[in-house]
Amino acid sequence: MIVNPLTTSTKLYKDQCVYCFDTPLHSALYVDFTRYWAYCQKCIDKSDASVFLRHVREVREREENEDEDPPAKITRLAIGVEGGFDASKEQYEYTDTYTVYVKAEDKNYQLDDTTLPENVRVTARNVINFQSAGAQEQSAQWDGEERKVSRFAENLQQLDNGVKVPPGPWVCSMCDKRDNLWMNLTCGTILCGRRYFDGTGGNNHAVDYYETTKYPLAVKLGTITPQGADVYSYGEDDMVLDPYLAKHLEHFGINMMHCQQTEKTMTELEIDANMNLKFEYDSILESGVALKPVYGPGYLGLVNMGNTCYMNSVLQVLLNCVPGLATKYLAYNSTPTYEIPTSFAFQLKTLVQYIQNPGDYSKADAIPGVGNGVKPALLKTIIGKGHSEFSSSRQQDAHEYFLHIIDLLEKQEKNKPELQSTDNFAFEIEERIQCNQSQKVLYKTRKDYCLSLPLPLHLAPNRDEAEAWEARKAEMDRTGERVKGDDCIKYQLDLKQCLEALNSPETITDFLSPDTNVKGTAQTKTSLKTFPPYLMVQARRFTLTPDWQPKKLDVLLEVPDEVNMEFLRGKGLQSGEVEMSGEPTVAPLEPDQEIVSGLVGMGFALEGCRKAAYHTKNAGLEVAMEWVLTHMEDPDFASPLVIETPTAAAPAAGGPDPESIMMICAMGFTEAQAKVALRKCDNNLERAADWVFTHPDELDEPEVPVQSGGVRDGEGRYRLRALISHIGTSTACGHYVCHIRDPASGQWTIYNDEKVAVSVKPPKELAYLYLFERM
Repeated sequence: MIVNPLTTSTKLYKDQCVYCFDTPLHSALYVDFTRYWAYCQKCIDKSDASVFLRHVREVREREENEDEDPPAKITRLAIGVEGGFDASKEQYEYTDTYTVYVKAEDKNYQLDDTTLPENVRVTARNVINFQSAGAQEQSAQWDGEERKVSRFAENLQQLDNGVKVPPGPWVCSMCDKRDNLWMNLTCGTILCGRRYFDGTGGNNHAVDYYETTKYPLAVKLGTITPQGADVYSYGEDDMVLDPYLAKHLEHFGINMMHCQQTEKTMTELEIDANMNLKFEYDSILESGVALKPVYGPGYLGLVNMGNTCYMNSVLQVLLNCVPGLATKYLAYNSTPTYEIPTSFAFQLKTLVQYIQNPGDYSKADAIPGVGNGVKPALLKTIIGKGHSEFSSSRQQDAHEYFLHIIDLLEKQEKNKPELQSTDNFAFEIEERIQCNQSQKVLYKTRKDYCLSLPLPLHLAPNRDEAEAWEARKAEMDRTGERVKGDDCIKYQLDLKQCLEALNSPETITDFLSPDTNVKGTAQTKTSLKTFPPYLMVQARRFTLTPDWQPKKLDVLLEVPDEVNMEFLRGKGLQSGEVEMSGEPTVAPLEPDQEIVSGLVGMGFALEGCRKAAYHTKNAGLEVAMEWVLTHMEDPDFASPLVIETPTAAAPAAGGPDPESIMMICAMGFTEAQAKVALRKCDNNLERAADWVFTHPDELDEPEVPVQSGGVRDGEGRYRLRALISHIGTSTACGHYVCHIRDPASGQWTIYNDEKVAVSVKPPKELAYLYLFERM
């Protein structure tokens, strides 16, 4: 019997067959002792191993216990942990059975059978106990309230200033706020908290006080109980645990054993914020309607593996709606055997196969306790590899995930031309710049894969009513009155208004004309040079309030089933237009100090705020804040800003700008690595600077000649094919579902993770991403 050593560095794939989606619930799984891959009963002949661990999981209905306590109240913004939403299948119980299977004998042995060699018995036990590859990413447990012990807690400085805090009422020492109050645990000063996105909350006095004193920890008054309290660390910019809280409170005369909660905790406030989205929740999930489940080809559900609804929605739309993508991966048969569990092409092909022929994974009489749908766990691990966010179990932005998959598809195409599929989505954007001094023009073209549309609220016909509702809601929040989702008045816009806003001229300043050599203004206009077979459109539903806080826009966007976008088509240089004599330049851009100060006041790192102003060309605090929200998790967010030196000459066609190469090299990378990054990012320095940190495994790829093409043009008349909708206040939380329209019958289907049903009223007015198919 050949048994290879199983060490902590061995990649162990034991949860699911590497060739399909069978688990121990569907079929016996056999984990071989050479590669340590799992095979189902159908696929075991693909292995040449001689000995395996056989795993069978039996399911039975759970017996009811009359003495059992009723379901506990939801007290934590969490899934699968105490106090959170229970994601377990309590209706069933599972029993695992393990044996050692010897293939040549077609015989199973008990784990402790002494006729087996000792190394086989030890290996079998280790396979059972070792954690599988990617197990952490596949965990169904998520805790929005998970907090770490503060590094300041153990040795926290507490001043002997004689301050004793009475049991209440309290008031902010800098204003008249009497709620959302935080006591600094160093000096006992009571101050109001941050201002919330809707204008409620505090006046930022607690965070302003930290900027002055650097006293790091504060406790929220009104949340103190014998079990603990809300503690915030300004030094760590997060909610934290303070194991010494009782001692720290006693210093100021507070006995936490005698305290009672009088205010909502931060978690309770966040739960309320998500629970108040009743209209959005009911509309997107089509609640209150008896949805008819559907089964069979094209109706395969994808099981949520713990905040993977964003992944499920994007994959359903791509693989069900774009035949040119699915067909090419189905036909691909060149994956080496040793790459099976880690091959993007193979695992994507496997998912396409099961979507088109789901078999037992999509049927009305599903096995109780097993259910319908598959878990694309290996594919999730492959897609997330090397990406700090998509490899985690946190909720993500479906728009960013779509672009990430496009990036992976492009990587496949580079070495496997037969998998060319991104041309289904690629299009060119034309930017026309006209100098207001010389009247000469310049046309620039760049490639993109998703059309991001602004939502011009000022054009909404019910703008006054919507603004009045927002003011009323702010007052209700201030007084503690519960907001009902049914009362909400949303801005009403239509798709054409958004398209026209994208196409509207804008003025740029500090424009140094190459013809007059005088600084002035210019007009820029964005058009589409080409129209792809499938156009993905993002509605920019996440923005900032006038108080510069992030929020989700309450907008009903009317989207027709058919739309003609030809009016967006760019026409290039026209008769009578005179081209500029060279590439225009601008003076070196310095970050606007007012924008930087505004961002710093919100608690963000200084250098990150300078970058936000710089990379958004000082377009304003709102735009800079959007940049911060997108890049705040970047590894180099707080590193010093490198200011580009503008050049008059354009880089050679298809080649990287030498100064861009120099700037990336200044960040510690080689010239070859800088060229790879710029090539991957269409010579965009900002994107390349991000790319080098998120794709370390690709930095040393050999340079290949730049190839033109990859864009397919056609008439800009489209029919709506699919929707991806988001429920929640932020892309970092909430839930995604998708709706797909059958092009033949016009029938819509809702895909809510593993649940697939006929849609009665698809939420076109609330979607976040729209996929249009060329007519």
